[in-house]
Amino acid sequence: MIDTALISENHSELNLAKESYRHSLVQFHSLLTKPRALKGDYPGLAFDRMPVQHQAPVAQALAEWVDFFQMHSTGEVISEKQFLWRFLKRFRLKAHPDFFSSVDDETCFEVVNTEGRQTFRSISVMDFCSYSLDELVSTPWFELFSRDQNITDRYLEFQEHLTSGTLVHTNLEGIIPTHDVYENFGFDKMVLTMKPLYLSPIYDMDDNVVGVISAIKILNCRSRRTENKERAMVELAAVK
Repeated sequence: MIDTALISENHSELNLAKESYRHSLVQFHSLLTKPRALKGDYPGLAFDRMPVQHQAPVAQALAEWVDFFQMHSTGEVISEKQFLWRFLKRFRLKAHPDFFSSVDDETCFEVVNTEGRQTFRSISVMDFCSYSLDELVSTPWFELFSRDQNITDRYLEFQEHLTSGTLVHTNLEGIIPTHDVYENFGFDKMVLTMKPLYLSPIYDMDDNVVGVISAIKILNCRSRRTENKERAMVELAAVK
């Protein structure tokens, strides 16, 4: 009987998490200036394929993000830099004192917590991707994208030093080169050319490191799907 009650309780919690996630996803979609597909060309949601223990935290994080985004989507034009500053302030977090003076208004940002989950992504980054909103929210970065493994290893090394407190912050220019990042299964198979700029820890009000901010610039993007289609048309015309 106890086992049955526990199973029933777990199912109830999972259903609530899924309900909350779906509701937040629709809300987030309605708030975007350039709405994107809610889900990809597959049955169900990417959320459903997540490990069960991650579903409730992701649903809660999305609900908090949508709540924040709703507060700051009033038609006022603000830069990604200002948006990130408001995000940190809203959740009582802070960056290294030198961070905001080291980046400009054209910079894109991604925030990852110490558990490896992304808690903030510049909206402009989404505009360069062909993934659905559901995929971007529920799928780990390394499943969505790929790049030179040496660059990924370098990033992970820096992030480890930042979260352990052995590195305060670092300017990445000249250390990690400009490189291409490839969508693994996005509809348009986009290729993003990224220039790494800066990495900084995020602190709570007690100065504990709770995550890392990555600052980048996206210099270019192109669709491998479009390129392949154009190449096929040229080859077909040559045959004729």
